[in-house]
Amino acid sequence: MTFPLTILKIGGSVATYKNHERLSVRISLMRKVAQTLQSSLREKPCRLILIHGSGSAGHRLAHDFDLKHGTGNDPEKIKAALLSQRANQRLNATLADICVNAGLPVVPVHSASIIIQNDTVLERFSTDTIAHTLTRGQIPLLYGEMVPDTKLNFSVCSGDTIATFLARQFSAERICFASDIDGIFTEDPHRFPEASLIEHLDFDQLGAQSGISDSHSVDVTGGLGGKLEKLVPLRHSSVQSVEVFNGLKAKHYRNILLGLPFPHTTIEF
Repeated sequence: MTFPLTILKIGGSVATYKNHERLSVRISLMRKVAQTLQSSLREKPCRLILIHGSGSAGHRLAHDFDLKHGTGNDPEKIKAALLSQRANQRLNATLADICVNAGLPVVPVHSASIIIQNDTVLERFSTDTIAHTLTRGQIPLLYGEMVPDTKLNFSVCSGDTIATFLARQFSAERICFASDIDGIFTEDPHRFPEASLIEHLDFDQLGAQSGISDSHSVDVTGGLGGKLEKLVPLRHSSVQSVEVFNGLKAKHYRNILLGLPFPHTTIEF
């Protein structure tokens, strides 16, 4: 029996304290999240791909050195890109340790080793390791980072881009985004306290109803607005819904995996 596939993207602002200049992982929260995922998968098995955002250190370097537009042959930018990679890999290793210790069969997959871009656009994505991992009942763990780029030397490949590609490649039914807010609002709730949560959306309603265009913290991948834009290729794919929820509360991961109702946003395709 083949279980349905869910892709869970844990945002950098959830996995780390994103306003810190150095890598600062939310260790206590991530332990609770890993334990919740482990118990939820026992209750309701599914195939799972985990992706995490860059978070504090990676985004700060990318912002300070304008890595969004690639490194070219600039030695300072190349150094910053490599330091950003190392920060992301440390975050990935920390999250993998937490997951494995919680009983989750997580297999880290280093994004820069399997992805090549051309002028910031995905050109090659080797998925053999991911396919093997899923077949064996394990959980691939990927992340957004600086990857090789045939035109720009190195460029940013976001976790959202990875999530969208893998959803199509492996016929995922759902993509779930763990954010630091409850979902999609009429306006950015960090700036407008009167903003209202939109709990149900048709994909075609996104542009008309959501006023969010940027993250409230340093984010070179476009914030929530950029995330929604990347969903366009999912039209007419296997994905039935995209859900955006508050990942700062561990209990929400059980609700997401088990399909239990709670305040968040569900986008129907």
